[in-house]
Amino acid sequence: MANRETLEPRAAQCSSAEDYVALAQEALADPADPDYARELLTQAEMQCQFPADYVRVAEVHATGLGDPEYARDLFQQAEEACFEAKEFALLGHSLAVTLADHDKARELFTKAAEESKELAEFLTLARYAKQDLNDDTLAKELLAKVEGACKGLDDFHKLAQTVIREQNDPDTARTLYKKAARFCGDVAATVTYAKGVLELFEDRDWARQILDDAETDCQFTKEFVELARGYKELLDDAPKVTGLMEQAAEFAMTGEENVELARGYWSLLQDKEAASAAYEKALGEIATGSELLGLARTVASELGDTVLAKKVYEKAEGKLTNTADLLKLAGSVCDDLRDKDLTAQIYQRLETRLSSTADLISLAGEVMRTLGDQSRAVTIYRKALDEAGDFQGYMKLLDSVQQQLSDPQLVRAIMERAEQRAGSSTDLLELADRGMASLNDRESAIRLVGAAEERVTSLEELRAVAAAVQKYFADDAAWNARIVEKLQKRDANQTIYEEFQKREDGADTLKKYLILVDGVMARLEDPYYARKLLSSAAALLQEQSFDFNRSRDLILAIDRHLSDHAWIRRLLDQAAEQCTTFSCLHQVAHCAARDLSAATNGGELARRYYQDHETAVDAADTKSPYDYSKLAAVVQEDLTDTQWAARLLDKAESRAADHFAFAHLGFLAMRMGDTGRAEQFYQKAADTCDTAAAFVQLAMRLLSNQVSDEIVRQIYEAGGHRLQDPAQRLRWAEGILDVFRDTVWARAAYDALAEQFTSGPEHAIYQASRKFKLERTL
Repeated sequence: MANRETLEPRAAQCSSAEDYVALAQEALADPADPDYARELLTQAEMQCQFPADYVRVAEVHATGLGDPEYARDLFQQAEEACFEAKEFALLGHSLAVTLADHDKARELFTKAAEESKELAEFLTLARYAKQDLNDDTLAKELLAKVEGACKGLDDFHKLAQTVIREQNDPDTARTLYKKAARFCGDVAATVTYAKGVLELFEDRDWARQILDDAETDCQFTKEFVELARGYKELLDDAPKVTGLMEQAAEFAMTGEENVELARGYWSLLQDKEAASAAYEKALGEIATGSELLGLARTVASELGDTVLAKKVYEKAEGKLTNTADLLKLAGSVCDDLRDKDLTAQIYQRLETRLSSTADLISLAGEVMRTLGDQSRAVTIYRKALDEAGDFQGYMKLLDSVQQQLSDPQLVRAIMERAEQRAGSSTDLLELADRGMASLNDRESAIRLVGAAEERVTSLEELRAVAAAVQKYFADDAAWNARIVEKLQKRDANQTIYEEFQKREDGADTLKKYLILVDGVMARLEDPYYARKLLSSAAALLQEQSFDFNRSRDLILAIDRHLSDHAWIRRLLDQAAEQCTTFSCLHQVAHCAARDLSAATNGGELARRYYQDHETAVDAADTKSPYDYSKLAAVVQEDLTDTQWAARLLDKAESRAADHFAFAHLGFLAMRMGDTGRAEQFYQKAADTCDTAAAFVQLAMRLLSNQVSDEIVRQIYEAGGHRLQDPAQRLRWAEGILDVFRDTVWARAAYDALAEQFTSGPEHAIYQASRKFKLERTL
């Protein structure tokens, strides 16, 4: 039972008008305390911010306290705060229900209609007009306005459904739904429209008329099939369906149209023969493997036409490139056609194409699932073994082999390869466990657990090694004693290890990992823990988009702390393969050649990368002199191989055709110390110039490349003698000032040209040039 004593503590927790109103309603429950309720409503009124808040308070004043005049004042404040259509609608509804003020409610509903833009708002207003005012005329006017808010068939369907359900006015609903016809932009929409007629009005004649009218607009096979589907699903008119399918066949020209036709024959008429014929016509024009695969499955599973399905599968195999799709294809051939010979042929062709361990594992599994061919599966698994490159890849291969086969020899071969890639103590212990479980190979377990002991990076890993020694070699007292001693020593430095491990847990960037590795090596000199951290950093980089700057930092850290040259070479090879620009390849090769310790032999890696790039440029259909000149520059920079760089310049020279290219080649030759060849390139650059502008460009380019002023002057002066057109020679004279700032030389050039510009517009041009270029310079 609510009273002031029980409600006051809750009132202290109220934070909104809605909270206070709810509490006031409790205060008015039996036994009612109207005075306290009024106090609560006063507090609620102070919290009012929106029209809905004022409406809530006013309703309790009117119905709970019997004070309609005070409520009317609050309704007035609510109206002053209204801005949106839904706020005017709510206020009008409350006034009609609470105070029976129908005139004011009608005024507010009208205002709300003027502001409304949403279908739901118009429907709400129409319902209020009908229920609150019993005004059918206003309700219909509001529904008429809904039409403008309807954006498609779904809106009109919802509108008509609402009018029937809430207004009980099927005639108005019919009138409104007819206006939805303008959204029948295609056959599919028209069928949907006709379906709505049946759902809303159960008027088969009207629905038939809609479909009949649509037939005259059909121009394509898909449209005839869609319309036929409408006649079947809505009217169950079999003769009409047959007639429309005949028209669909007349318009079927393309592969896509014949597929639509075939689907119609089968789904609408269950005509297997006609469907197969249409699919066969379509086969020649279907270009994608996924479409062909889907078609083959349809033909095989739905039509049962194995001859056609086989033909489609054969074509699909030639189009598909994704391993998963090809495996699905082979599985479908086996499952749908029961043709194991063809399935085996597909697997054999696929085997020759695959090089990924994961793909080969999937292939072997499918061979066992569909064919049960253990010999073929073993061959595929051995190829996967040759392609595997990391420890987890070997483990996945081992899991698959042990699941599919019973072949100890293959298991042993996988474990031997996996041992070479085991990067941590944990990896080695896993191999020991697997070897003991599947092969009972004690000799290998001794070697693996011993190696795990050497690679321990944490107390937990050392404990795991101790557990393995105790489990498998309990009879080796010396080994067990040594492990116990190591555990005791590890405990003594555990605080330092724990500090590093906490930092390791928070390491989420390459930089954090590299700083951590530096600290581990400085304080603990523990290369095994450093290897674990660097492996985690490498895994982090694999998840990110490729950026060699990050890879370079990792590679240098491995070189500095572990000197693991094989790992470094793998990372550099992976980076080179990922490069899509020459700039990126240069970064990789430069790092290999210049940044690593000599023992890594990075120069040979860089040479291989550059040789591969040269081969690719040679084979390219289109190439420029700059493709070779860029390579020549880095070969000289990173490998100091002048002979190779010179050969590359020869190739670039054969492609050069303008002064820009020859000037650049001269600059490279000069950097390589071959001044004689550089001057030859400069002369070739000059030979390609046939305008004064070209000579000016060349001269400025040569000077910017630090070519001697004397050589540039000679080239430029020779160019002036080659130019015959007076206008070109005038521009050449201007170039003396632009390029060399030599007024004496320029004046002599202008004086020599004067007799060629003695009259007419040319004389004016000459005088202007002399005045504004030469004299102003002076």
